[in-house]
Amino acid sequence: MKIIYSEIIKWLPDLKDDPKSLRDNLTQIGHFVSGFEEIDGETILDLEIRSNRADCLGYYGVATDLAAYYQIDLKIPQISDLKFSDSPVPVTINSPDVSRIQTTKISNLKNSPSPTWLINFLKLHDINSINTLVDLTNYVMLQWGIPCHAFDFKKAPQLIWENNTKYLEFISLDNTKINLAPNNLLITNSKEVISLSFIGGQNSAIDLNTTDSILEMAIYNRSRVRNDSRSLKTITEASIRLDKELDTETIPLAFSHLLSLLKEHCQAVISGQLLDIYPHPPAKITINFNPLSPSNFAGINIPTDFSLDVLKRLGCSVVQNPESDLSVTPPSLRKDILIPEDLVEEVIRFYGYYKIPTDTPINPQKFPDITPPILYLIEKLKDQLTALGYDEIRSWPLVKTSQDKNAVYTQNSINSDYPVLRQSIIQSLKSQLDQYLRYKLPEPQFFEIGKIFSQINGQYTEKYALGIYNHNPQKLESDIESLKLPLVKEGPRGVDNFSEIILDDLPKPDIYIPKNSPSQAIELTSQIINLDANITLDHPQDPRELIKQYSALIDPQILWSMQITDIYQQPNTKDYRYTFRVYYYNTDDKTAKKIHLKTFNLD
Repeated sequence: MKIIYSEIIKWLPDLKDDPKSLRDNLTQIGHFVSGFEEIDGETILDLEIRSNRADCLGYYGVATDLAAYYQIDLKIPQISDLKFSDSPVPVTINSPDVSRIQTTKISNLKNSPSPTWLINFLKLHDINSINTLVDLTNYVMLQWGIPCHAFDFKKAPQLIWENNTKYLEFISLDNTKINLAPNNLLITNSKEVISLSFIGGQNSAIDLNTTDSILEMAIYNRSRVRNDSRSLKTITEASIRLDKELDTETIPLAFSHLLSLLKEHCQAVISGQLLDIYPHPPAKITINFNPLSPSNFAGINIPTDFSLDVLKRLGCSVVQNPESDLSVTPPSLRKDILIPEDLVEEVIRFYGYYKIPTDTPINPQKFPDITPPILYLIEKLKDQLTALGYDEIRSWPLVKTSQDKNAVYTQNSINSDYPVLRQSIIQSLKSQLDQYLRYKLPEPQFFEIGKIFSQINGQYTEKYALGIYNHNPQKLESDIESLKLPLVKEGPRGVDNFSEIILDDLPKPDIYIPKNSPSQAIELTSQIINLDANITLDHPQDPRELIKQYSALIDPQILWSMQITDIYQQPNTKDYRYTFRVYYYNTDDKTAKKIHLKTFNLD
């Protein structure tokens, strides 16, 4: 969105900043200025407007933001006294995609080439001048951010808004043939297409001979406009605006401004009634807002009075609740303010992001932990089983046809041979074991944590389950005991090497939530050096005891951490290879390697 400095001054007469200061302050409040140049004596600021700030695709929205920032008044363009006749306007709305439309008819207008000021204004916004009537519709679009269109009444004496059911093509104003699709939002005369929602047509174009015109300003279902624009490969200034969330409450002001300009520059006479079709006015939203939230989010103290003042300057209605929170109703212009965090963002951007220090810790705020307790248990079990030498697998939850009446069948399985959701995780472990045996993997031991599915009295259930396999049933039993969990189901179908625990059925899930510990920050003043080592033992050992044994051989001042990353049984022998990964710090590479070789007898 291009902003002419001299034009924004008309909206903000009390603005004292020069163009460069204005540029810096626009950036300060979140409007990135991607271009800054002088053309024909005018200073142009090119703003990158984010998609959620459609209000700033016109001078009105940008000026409203600046008025709040500078704490100065916003001057609305002068609107003359408008008198409408009782004559009906030949407009029919047959589409649910019209959110709001205002339309009327003007007559006896004297259309002409545009005055110099209007030509220059549009030129600086990269829009070619056509004639006064058309140019004024574009001028108003740039001022208010809402597109409007004029139709030659003699060429199009009737206008119908409808979704396409029969029309095949349309010739646009630039003489481009557009092939239409079903449901495109169209403006027709019941015989041919007059216009799309975002571009007019040749058959109703305004020219210098136009004396009567139907004017309209409308906002549509933005999804419909976006789909039409993208599918028809036609993007215009109107579509850029209409495919975003625009403010329907701004239409009366903007449309009145257009009519005032046409009366002044084209001597137009309003010859129709004001038709205002507004089927579903949006309900106002109310947001509960804690005035301390900006301080909590920013990590610095932002005065409550400042927060309230900013919100009121932005046009929000603020009401004190009986409790400590406030009820805030944002202005209709600001479609991007929906949740408390949006209000926090507004306060902080006006307070100044640059005031948040980058060299001191922020004031932390503890937020409630909403993590389900079972997820803590799952992570703990994964760590324990991995430390015991088990491999974790992840498998599909789909299995072959089941005779169980409680089995859950999928309607759209990605594999027709596997249409059923598993009722036991051991079904998946058996499939994995078959694969390991095909590859002749010696003495496998592995586990999986995933969901199992069933139905009880027509109600679907899903639960987390732990499935474990070990080639040695005695070790499986001892490992399960070390987990200190009650065994729910063991050895289905007489296969003793499998065990399954339904985690969701375990009692007192809150006991798995880790206890709070004081927050600690560690500043690393040395590089971390990691080295690997393999040792071979003639019998299996507890990995935790091995880590404890070898850690004791290294100075704790230089040992950052140690872990066993792999356990492998050598084929055709009883030897086991353990792979260690050791992290050293507070030392250099040469010293770390020397200590590492000595610790693991690698010399």
